[in-house]
Amino acid sequence: MTETRHILRSRTEATAGTLARAFADDPVMNWIFADPETRFENITTFMRIACERSISVGHAYEVLGGGGAALWCPPEVRFFTDEMGLTFYEMLQAISDDHAQLVLAGLKPMGESHPDEPHFYLADVGVEPGAQGNGYGATLVDRVLRTCDNEGIVAYLESSNPRNLSLYERAGFEVSAEIQLPEGPVLRPMVRQPQ
Repeated sequence: MTETRHILRSRTEATAGTLARAFADDPVMNWIFADPETRFENITTFMRIACERSISVGHAYEVLGGGGAALWCPPEVRFFTDEMGLTFYEMLQAISDDHAQLVLAGLKPMGESHPDEPHFYLADVGVEPGAQGNGYGATLVDRVLRTCDNEGIVAYLESSNPRNLSLYERAGFEVSAEIQLPEGPVLRPMVRQPQ
């Protein structure tokens, strides 16, 4: 059985690299970071910032020995801080101001898709390409879903890749909306009621 543990700050860089490799072919990440020359670097920076935030709220987990990670945010805590938003905007502006405006407008409905009730938010989960298919993703997701079930808490995520829908559906998530990103792919918010 695969074991998970909390990600320590000393593992931030390694985790950012794992998640960047896991998201390297992700349709939404490729749309957000449209410049192929800087894409991997930007995804890595984005994942580093997300990892730091998830560690700070106590819900960053990795597979023991590496290979996969999940970044969660607990109920009634805002995941994306103003500082994170500013850094993200600056990264987009470095591609182009027009692209930055397109992405921000496209992602705006995400904030409106979160459930009204307190919920755990799965910001990112990813597994190294060479380690996929070993159940790491399901194990990382289940780590917090057990808490959700024990405490009667809703879980929420946005699926950025249709390839991952079956993983989330097996865990009890249901698509709650479809957000067509301008000139880009479809983002699917998903909600899971406690079971």
